Amino acid sequence: QPYFPEFEKLSGIKLVLETFPEAQFRNKVLVELASGAGTADVFMLTPNQEGNLYVKSGWLEPLAGYVKNRALTPGDYVLNDFFPSTIQSVSIGGELVGLPLQQETTMLFYRKDLFAKYNIAVPRTFAQLAAAAKTLNGKDGVNGIGLRGRGASATSQLAPYMYAFGGDWLTGERKSNFSAKAWQDALTYYTDLLRTAGPQGATQMSWPEVTALFSQGKLGMFTDGSLFKSTVDDPQKSTVAGKVGYAPFPAGPNGKRTPVVITWGLSMSKASKNKTASWLFMQWATNKQNQLRALMESVPAARRSVWKDSAFTSKDKTPEWTKANLEQISYANPVWNPPIIAVGEVRDILGQAIVGVLGGGNVKELLEKAATATDTVLAKEK
Repeated sequence: QPYFPEFEKLSGIKLVLETFPEAQFRNKVLVELASGAGTADVFMLTPNQEGNLYVKSGWLEPLAGYVKNRALTPGDYVLNDFFPSTIQSVSIGGELVGLPLQQETTMLFYRKDLFAKYNIAVPRTFAQLAAAAKTLNGKDGVNGIGLRGRGASATSQLAPYMYAFGGDWLTGERKSNFSAKAWQDALTYYTDLLRTAGPQGATQMSWPEVTALFSQGKLGMFTDGSLFKSTVDDPQKSTVAGKVGYAPFPAGPNGKRTPVVITWGLSMSKASKNKTASWLFMQWATNKQNQLRALMESVPAARRSVWKDSAFTSKDKTPEWTKANLEQISYANPVWNPPIIAVGEVRDILGQAIVGVLGGGNVKELLEKAATATDTVLAKEK
């Protein structure tokens, strides 16, 4: 945003920016696209959240033709500079519907000072993660670990645990897989961590609450998106800045590492009356210079080349974070939500099961109930 005047001067195009809190933003984009009135030309999008619905509804402009148009796109704007998983993330049904703006992978954040004080090795497995959480819990006024527990917002962070136990969102017949043993094992492990070593009120916590507790020195560890380095390691926002360690997401019981990658991209409305201008802005916003600017502000860039740029490497104060990011992005799974149209509805269903288990409910029964409710939703998509 601070560089928008640069684009306006370069192109002669006037930009009008609208910014909203995430929940309000998602609702506003949906309502405007559905009504066709007042829709923004370009908007941010996480395709694994709304992409299937938007594509089925015909609301997104396909972008492959713009990439290939040399009158609009110079030859040095190459898609293969983006991490492959981010291009996969912004593609629906093989159709490119967005340009990657930033990515985040599930990562372990931990207190280096406490790990050193209590001689704890950085967890590389789920067993070690649980043991470290138990050891830290109650020490120096911290809970051992923090994780999201607030309904639908917890589902994306449960996903890498589910994958580590060998699960998937759907069966081969495109029915819910929630009642499978892998899901039961994952939800049991996840909620046990919170019950035995987590803070009070976990069912009210999403990423703002978890990162706030860690920043206040009240958590020993948490797993969440790599993007949150910019919050928990910022001296202006965090009391533990400079004491934060970073590690790849731990391996599950079969030795499988399964972080997810969430990509925010820029998409164009098919109803836009300014498509050429929109494409020029999208192209500029995701070019190497702006990707480097983002990375310099601790926002994980989607372009591979900028992570190797000397402007970044010479000033990188957290090489551990960089190493974990680059290791994980090569194998991270871009399907962090169920690959369906009614994502929000199914997230709410699964979220109810998570909250129910944290409240003492039976894992198997609650997941079977969620599976039945999800199958009812999926039947409407056929």
